[in-house]
Amino acid sequence: MKTLTALFAALVLTMSLSARAGLTDLEAISLIESGGNDYAVGDAGEVSRYQILPKVWRSYTRSHEYQNRWLAGEVAKRHLSTLQQSFQREAGRAPGDFELYVLWNAGLDYYRRHGFSPRRVASTIRERADRFVNLKNYLTPNRHTEQARVGN
Repeated sequence: MKTLTALFAALVLTMSLSARAGLTDLEAISLIESGGNDYAVGDAGEVSRYQILPKVWRSYTRSHEYQNRWLAGEVAKRHLSTLQQSFQREAGRAPGDFELYVLWNAGLDYYRRHGFSPRRVASTIRERADRFVNLKNYLTPNRHTEQARVGN
C-alpha cells in the first residue's frame, strides 16, 4: 500500500510539473489591452502595453517612458495592487480574475455603480474579462514537454 501511495504521489507531482498555470495578471492584461505592444496608444490616450491612462500613470511616476517595458510593468503592478486593495475594502472580499479585469478596464467606480455584479457590466467588458480568465487558466506545456514534441 505504501508503494502504491508513493507511486500515486510521484504521478501527481509529475503531472503538475508537466504544465504550468496560464499567464500572470499582467501578461494577460498586456495581451488583451495592446497585444503586448509597448508603443500602443489608445483612443482615450491610454499608454504602454497595459493601456494606462496618463493621469493614472502620473500618480505612480514622473517618467514619461511609456514604452519602457520594465517601468510600465512596475506602474501596472502598483495600480493593479491599488485596485485590488480598494475592491477588498469596499466589497469585503478579494476580487476574482473576472472582477480584476473589470476593475482594470473600467475602474472601481464603474464596477461599484454596477453593484459589483459581473452580470451587470457592459457586454464588451464582460467578453474581455472572460478572455482574461481564459488566459489566466490556460495550461501551457513546460519546456521539456515542448522539446519532446518537436523531437529535440
